[in-house]
Amino acid sequence: MSDTEQPPSRKEGSLARPADGYHHGSLRAACVEAGVRLVEVGGLPGLTIRGVARLAGVSHTAPLHHFRNREELLDAVADRGFGLLIERLERSLSPNATPMAALRAYGRAYVDHAVAHPGLFAMMFRPKVAAQGEASYRRLVDFCAAGQAAGELPGDDPFRIALMLWSTVHGLATLYVTANPGSRQLAGQPTDPGVAADAILDHMLDALSAAADVRRRA
Repeated sequence: MSDTEQPPSRKEGSLARPADGYHHGSLRAACVEAGVRLVEVGGLPGLTIRGVARLAGVSHTAPLHHFRNREELLDAVADRGFGLLIERLERSLSPNATPMAALRAYGRAYVDHAVAHPGLFAMMFRPKVAAQGEASYRRLVDFCAAGQAAGELPGDDPFRIALMLWSTVHGLATLYVTANPGSRQLAGQPTDPGVAADAILDHMLDALSAAADVRRRA
């Protein structure tokens, strides 16, 4: 950092840390949070080692104590994106939620997360991404398995149901992130992505529940 370049002020958020943050064990987390902020503003091209260091208020080589290269930093930021998704889900889940209620909460959290963090959402699914997202996907599969065990969802393969639900909410999230809600692409659809998510989840889960009921009666 040059003599004239000043680190971010405290007003810019909690990422403005002293240059010795590495010695306090906080640098990795600060770099990841800085990466989240950068990708939200400038997309994937805006996320660089130097940019993260500048936002975290450390030297441009300090992040290399924790990330061997930019790809490792990208992986860590993607991990954080999926972590934020799970945190949003946990906040919306009631302690005694039924499997179907949990699936509705999952789908709504997914869409809300995408709309709240469009840059991060796109980055989470970048090509050749590593194993990020396994924990969040596992939660979806577990919810589907619980629904099947309770007789509320048809079949005995939770991965099949999970793929159908995931592809639906992911497509809906992508549509509302990339399309103008007032454009012809969404003509006749709710302008509020949350309302759209609730409607499509109700429709899908009600249909699946009816299919499960038919199979029980057969």
